[in-house]
Amino acid sequence: MYGIDRVRYCWVGVSALLQGLLLGRYVYTFSGVYLALPLTVVVVVPFAFWLGQEHWGRRLKRFLGALALILALFHAYWLWSVFPADGEFYYLPAQNLNLIRICVAAFLFLPFFQCRIATWSWRVPYSEIFFQLCRNVFLLFQAVIVTVIFWSLLLTASLLFDIIGLDQVPKIVFNPLVAIPLTSLTFAFSITLALKHPGIDSLGRWILSILAWLLPPFSILSVVFVVSLPFSGLKTLLDTGQASTLMLMLQLGTILLANAAWLDGTRSPFSIRAVEAIATLSLLCLPIYTALCLYSLGLRIQQYGWSVDRIHAAFFVVMAGIWGLGYAGAAALRQWPSALGRVNTSAALIFGILVIAMNSPALDPYRLSANSQAERLLTGQTDPNAFDFLYLRFNLGRYGNYTLDRLAGIENAPKATQIRGNLTEARAMNPREYWDNVRNGLIPERARREILSRAGVHPEGRSLSPALADSLVAKWSLLDRWLSLRSVRNGSELAFIFKKVVNDSDGENLLLIRNGQGIVLDLFPVSADFEIVGTIQGPVTLDSLTSEDLQVVRPRFMDLQLGDLRFRILPVR
Repeated sequence: MYGIDRVRYCWVGVSALLQGLLLGRYVYTFSGVYLALPLTVVVVVPFAFWLGQEHWGRRLKRFLGALALILALFHAYWLWSVFPADGEFYYLPAQNLNLIRICVAAFLFLPFFQCRIATWSWRVPYSEIFFQLCRNVFLLFQAVIVTVIFWSLLLTASLLFDIIGLDQVPKIVFNPLVAIPLTSLTFAFSITLALKHPGIDSLGRWILSILAWLLPPFSILSVVFVVSLPFSGLKTLLDTGQASTLMLMLQLGTILLANAAWLDGTRSPFSIRAVEAIATLSLLCLPIYTALCLYSLGLRIQQYGWSVDRIHAAFFVVMAGIWGLGYAGAAALRQWPSALGRVNTSAALIFGILVIAMNSPALDPYRLSANSQAERLLTGQTDPNAFDFLYLRFNLGRYGNYTLDRLAGIENAPKATQIRGNLTEARAMNPREYWDNVRNGLIPERARREILSRAGVHPEGRSLSPALADSLVAKWSLLDRWLSLRSVRNGSELAFIFKKVVNDSDGENLLLIRNGQGIVLDLFPVSADFEIVGTIQGPVTLDSLTSEDLQVVRPRFMDLQLGDLRFRILPVR
């Protein structure tokens, strides 16, 4: 037995170290063939091994081999789908959602296979599967706590090294190629040690009992929220821009607490019927949350069409809705909590089927998004000047470039000439420049010019010269440091005001305003360049500062000069 454990511990260490080194190298990578790394295999398979290592043997090895093969096939298709037309790999923000989707599916199905490996039978009671899932959760929870403590101690030690002048030690420790392997090793061995001690089960029961008694007050809040919606209206909720995310979190919280309360569906922690009835009310609210999420998401899709992010959002909303509809139906038909196991098993199976479909041409988010965006353009729902051709080229991989080829050949569509012109401009965009802008949060050059052309210029009759516009576009990143221009998508959000406000300036000044912020530019007429010389303080609004009543007044107090230091005196209000 000791020999088996020694071999197992060796494999745990090797897998953790290898995972950490690969992920550490991945953190540094923004382009290149290293991005072809099968990240789903690197992340999922070691965790499945660490959680299932107590079943060490031929069955576990076969399971891990089959899991690695399935994930490799998924990754191979994804790689084919996103392979760029210009022959180089770039980091796609949407690939994080793909990784999350597969990790969740693997985590939900892992307990089924752990029970299968342990019993050599597929006919396993739901209670065994449920408690195996809970055990996995608590193992990960305990590993997170140990890892946080470990890094707290390392941080303290690093600060001490820094104090005595050995600042190279913290730099080495916190380098991703060192920090991530250390984290993986800590995580893996904390799970391994926890499996040797039964205390994890008692800790799990204690946490579940606490979560169970959070459900009744949570249910009251849910019911009050739903009842108040007809009086408050949906506009206030939807105007937040995060309605779908918030309500999805409410659903997931309710589902989690319901499972913590009723466990495998054979018992209830509530001895008082009134308390159990209140807890059950939250289940009846779940379909309402799903309907509101779908409505909110539908409005965005109607406005802007399908994107990869919205397809993933719809996937998670639908899956939460399936769980919620099952729970609410069981509660309404008085089959709760006995139906809990059947609902969870069926929903997990549907989840797995949808994950497989989304890793195939059937429901590929990149294909669906490319077709949706092209349809909106060709039917006139989106103006060619407002259409993001760069999104098709760089963010939707092979399907996006197929769509661009199709758009290049159109003849009879509305504004076909304009579409082909903008498409040619998008294809001329340098990939490295585009991805540098994405990483820095900056919009493309064409979008910057579009914003400047639609921005208000005051006083009436003035305009931005082509040379000044070129200078503003070139220094967009500098302007962004002061005005957070990465969030600006429409020219109506900006205003320019030609007004001399700097006494010691030789040339004219230009005020660049957006609601809540403003900066002063000192213009150089000869070179058509500028320098940022000041910021505007106070509650800046476009309406107030672009009115004809705007005046420049001398300050009430003079500045104080002390050597090279200059102090400004502000009035007391």
